[in-house]
Amino acid sequence: IVETVAHAEAAQKYAPNVSFILDIGGQDMKAISIQGGIINGIILNEACSSGCGSFLETYAHSLHVPVDNIAELAFKAKSPSQLGSRCTVFMNSSIITEQKNGKSPNDIIAGLCRSIIDNVFTKVLRISNLEALGANIIVQGGTFKNDAVVRAFEQYTGKIPIRPPF
Repeated sequence: IVETVAHAEAAQKYAPNVSFILDIGGQDMKAISIQGGIINGIILNEACSSGCGSFLETYAHSLHVPVDNIAELAFKAKSPSQLGSRCTVFMNSSIITEQKNGKSPNDIIAGLCRSIIDNVFTKVLRISNLEALGANIIVQGGTFKNDAVVRAFEQYTGKIPIRPPF
């Protein structure tokens, strides 16, 4: 079974009425649309991993933030940075600018979590009608173990995703 079909089958066992699966791993992401139990669309990120876990881990490390503390610090942000969905290569300059402008590591970390979700919707999925995701969305992959990334998804979409416990 190819990976995308395995994701879909597992998601349907957990939530039989799943309409959309978003898997964000360390280096890639997969978006799978399901209608009536049948995969009707698959989108994979292309070359850039700016919306993935390694991206977040790299920048957290540069801010001396352990991976396990990312969500905790992001939730303490008073004014999350607006970093957008820039490429990893250019994100570093945005972070340096934010630091020079007095942003705290918490604000920058929160901005990075949000930038992952911005990247998903503006660079990978490129959809403006979020209703196309359906009502039963499953998020999975190591990046979604981070509660701040899940919260960023909720804020961006206005939807509460299902996150299986495994």
